[in-house]
Amino acid sequence: MRGAAARGSRCSGASGSTGDRPLVVSYGSSPPAEVLGAAEPPATAPTGAIASTCFRQVEFAGVLRGTKHPAEAQRLIDFLAGARFQQELPLNLYVYPARTGVALPDAFTKYAVVPTDPLTIDPAQIEANRTTWQDQWTQVVLR
Repeated sequence: MRGAAARGSRCSGASGSTGDRPLVVSYGSSPPAEVLGAAEPPATAPTGAIASTCFRQVEFAGVLRGTKHPAEAQRLIDFLAGARFQQELPLNLYVYPARTGVALPDAFTKYAVVPTDPLTIDPAQIEANRTTWQDQWTQVVLR
């Protein structure tokens, strides 16, 4: 498998919402979306990210072993990893390009949060606990 399609950092931060729990779990790249998507763009993003809570997330695409269409699948991967597609990611999906050398839009350099020391968890620990953590999260959110 080859070709990371996008990358980002999940962070916690206060949102512009009301209530006794004005928190949102989103991406460090969400603030540009809030500014650019507003009817009247604010000078600053309404959501601030807490960089010390960020966890790097990389999204991958790949060719599955046993596919009946390996050439076509590889063409898709090449397209996803290409500079043209990667340049479209920031302002369409609000994630960072995985490809190095792709210039970021001004909104990303101005509003997005890039953690200098993102949190890490051993992938084996994630695999062992994923279902339990997802169930616990669902129970907390649906209270």
